Amino acid sequence: MKLFRQAFVALTANCLVLFFVLELNSLISFLSIYLTVGGIFIVYPALSMPARAGFPVVLLTGALWDAATPVPFGLFLFFLGALYVGLQRIRHRFRSRRSLHLAFVSSGVNLLLFVMIGLWFLPSVGLTDYLLRFFFELILSEALVFLLSFWIFSLQERSVDLLGAQPVPDEMT
Repeated sequence: MKLFRQAFVALTANCLVLFFVLELNSLISFLSIYLTVGGIFIVYPALSMPARAGFPVVLLTGALWDAATPVPFGLFLFFLGALYVGLQRIRHRFRSRRSLHLAFVSSGVNLLLFVMIGLWFLPSVGLTDYLLRFFFELILSEALVFLLSFWIFSLQERSVDLLGAQPVPDEMT
């Protein structure tokens, strides 16, 4: 039951962020800008939750993101899952209780996700225009991820505390 509460908190927070970012993207669509904040979806489940609860949360978030955007289905599900597994494997190297550290990790993961998506959609012609737009959206997305991560990770930590579902070190292995 404790794992379910942890997963519920992380999935609810991910859905909240996904909803607000999709609405923001819709609002700024006349500027032809698309912000990507996938790093936020991965970091908390990978660093602060057991894998039995975190991996399904990330996969479900990726599937919801796929369903809400006009991309081939499974794209975000695969990319988020792959980044989660990679981060999960090296999570012992990170300090998961420091918000500034989590903000940098989420920005780094978002950078990797952005590069993966950029390579997936790399055009055969018009590369200069694509790269200019790529770097502009990357800078805006990274700034949004960095600023948003302080709020969302604090929300998730406090929600897990309120529900009495903080994982103990034995559960994290």
